[in-house]
Amino acid sequence: MRIVTRSRILAREMRFPSVTLAMSVLVASCALTVAPASAAPGSADFYTAPVADLEAFVPGDILRREPVRQLDVLGSRTERILYRSADPRERAVAVSGLLITPALAWRGPGTRPVIAYAPGSYGTADRCSGSSELGLTTTMPALLPLLAQGYQVVTTDYQGLGTPGEYEFLGRVASARALLDSARAAASRTDAPIVLYGYSAGGVASAAAAELASTYAPDLSVVGAFVGAAPTDPVVRVDGQDGSAWAATMLYTIDGMIGAHPERADRIRALFNERGRAALDAAQDFCTTDALAYGSFRSEDLTADGESLGASMTGPVLGSLTAANTIGFTAPDLPVMIVHGVNDSSVDIEQSRLLAQRWRAAGAVDITVREFDFGTDLIPAFDHTASNVAAYPESLEWIDRLVARA
Repeated sequence: MRIVTRSRILAREMRFPSVTLAMSVLVASCALTVAPASAAPGSADFYTAPVADLEAFVPGDILRREPVRQLDVLGSRTERILYRSADPRERAVAVSGLLITPALAWRGPGTRPVIAYAPGSYGTADRCSGSSELGLTTTMPALLPLLAQGYQVVTTDYQGLGTPGEYEFLGRVASARALLDSARAAASRTDAPIVLYGYSAGGVASAAAAELASTYAPDLSVVGAFVGAAPTDPVVRVDGQDGSAWAATMLYTIDGMIGAHPERADRIRALFNERGRAALDAAQDFCTTDALAYGSFRSEDLTADGESLGASMTGPVLGSLTAANTIGFTAPDLPVMIVHGVNDSSVDIEQSRLLAQRWRAAGAVDITVREFDFGTDLIPAFDHTASNVAAYPESLEWIDRLVARA
């Protein structure tokens, strides 16, 4: 793999040793999913029981916690937590996640660093949340390289996913606040350096949090953000999924907009025909395999006027909501690493190229971009996740440098 200056997109030649390393880590991670899969999910009461006087707490306060001893890996202590956040309308909300603290003392300088980890999407139903049994099978293996470095890791389930309220899928403000407030919960008002880390849908949260950290959470010492294969432009994402095996996931964005803006629900639903409205209703209870089982379709078959969903998202009803959830027009004032696979069929490489271009145009100066080209014949089944695994050696070194100089 050729790596040159951080200001250009040139890391595109993957050699077999790097691929072997990536696949070895990926296989090991998959093998380790056996233990997390058997971890008992939190009780419904943990997620949904009302919190007395929620408004009296400040963002990041831990409201509820319970040990998850089945996940105490690599000498760490794992807890399921419920913490206070604020939704885009400034209302107090409770958000769930995981807090994983190494048992061994931190041997580096200063306070133990915190990795605020944003999981990828497992669906829009409450049972798909990252701290649930279903989500844990994917979340925990991805955390192992970070825990092995001695970092404390905190994850978020996002606002309204598993907990009361509406889940705004890929919502810029909601996901950023959920991630930043999870960091507050972990740092507990210390000066711990914090690195935001997200891949796929989690990359959207990390990118959004990088944009909003200085204004929403100026009390945090956020030193960098890792953004992997993030669909930060909603229209590009929908156009890329239209007609594919994952076409049903296009509807997650629309359902999220309806939930976050109930006053516009009737106008949004009116954009769809009867089949489309039925599909919107069904998608509200989808996890990953449900979306795949729904099958391929073209969005033109679901809209009332026969327009594509991508076109509708820039129209008079959805245009302002789409713009509000598009990331890239506010320059982050912290270092960012963007990682993506050239042949990613789940999130098109154009997403990361467009994000880097927009951030640089907005004035961002410290952006590292890495593209991995495995070749479609080599590992087509892992084209989306493989880049996250392959990036670990360099991304961990990058994180080490950030926290060392914090």
